[in-house]
Amino acid sequence: MKVTVTFGQTGVVVPCKQGWTVRDLIQQATQRYRKLLEQEGDFVVRTHHVEYCDGGILDPDDVLSDLVEDKDKVTTSQEKVGFHDVKKELGGLK
Repeated sequence: MKVTVTFGQTGVVVPCKQGWTVRDLIQQATQRYRKLLEQEGDFVVRTHHVEYCDGGILDPDDVLSDLVEDKDKVTTSQEKVGFHDVKKELGGLK
């Protein structure tokens, strides 16, 4: 099964393994999205949750195959923060 996870205007296709939870999908999708962002500079991506495109938040502990089907699309609630902003939050670490 594969699921498309959208981060704003960008969609990331994630091949999912049997038994994955929504949390596994979030981790894999965020990792793939970060790889794309590396081409644009230093950013930190924080994915808060995923939800159906028409609404409804998916619980991170639920088994993915109980909630979505092959080629379904979900969207993220996330933020993209510049690396320098994160350093400021952490007290100016170098």
